[in-house]
Amino acid sequence: MRLKTVLPLALLALTVPGGARAQTVSGTDADTAGFVTQGMELPERHFMFNVGGGLSFPVSDAGDRFETGGGFQLGFGYQFQRSLGIMAEYFYSGYDIRSDVLTGTGVDGNHYMQYGSLNAVWNVIPRSTLGFYFIAGPGVYYRTVDLTQLAGVAAVPYCDPWLYYCATDVVPVTEVLGSRSSTDFGLSGGVGVTLKINGDLRLYVEGRYHYIFGSSVDVPGGDTRKANGQYIPVNFGIRY
Repeated sequence: MRLKTVLPLALLALTVPGGARAQTVSGTDADTAGFVTQGMELPERHFMFNVGGGLSFPVSDAGDRFETGGGFQLGFGYQFQRSLGIMAEYFYSGYDIRSDVLTGTGVDGNHYMQYGSLNAVWNVIPRSTLGFYFIAGPGVYYRTVDLTQLAGVAAVPYCDPWLYYCATDVVPVTEVLGSRSSTDFGLSGGVGVTLKINGDLRLYVEGRYHYIFGSSVDVPGGDTRKANGQYIPVNFGIRY
């Protein structure tokens, strides 16, 4: 009688583990889903880009010589996870030489700066409608200065049939006295504020400080000075 009771129980025991294992796997999947939905999620990866433009403020020695300029910014990168990514950027800006620098010389000029940089980007609150981020990294900076002088005037014919106007205008003619350029290493760091407009597409405003390690220049009197540069561009645009 005892054997008859044990055999059915043993057969039942042999059938239970398979079902239990299936339920365990299903439960594990459910737990994983719960793990994701509760905020401790797997990293999200995708490409990033930004495009913008704005004002650029030379500061320190550069600010003593150049007016506030304007420029534009392009960037492409990759987001390893929601809060961390890497961004390669290009920036171009132009500046006038301050009027009091070349007073009485009859000389005018312009300054242009371009750089390419590789930056780490940390999004502090990536899922918020209003967010902010930190950005910093090294770059290579190309700066050039052109000095020009008024060489005279020229008569240039102008005719626009849509305006019913034809005449000869007298325009100033300038000549380039000299052009100097330098390619140097630099570092930058800043902070940006973003506003979500559609999914991961956001408006942004960003301010960043740049320090350029300039080359040495011999000046009258036997002294040597470094043409270091400091700039703070403030850019507005869209980023993804």
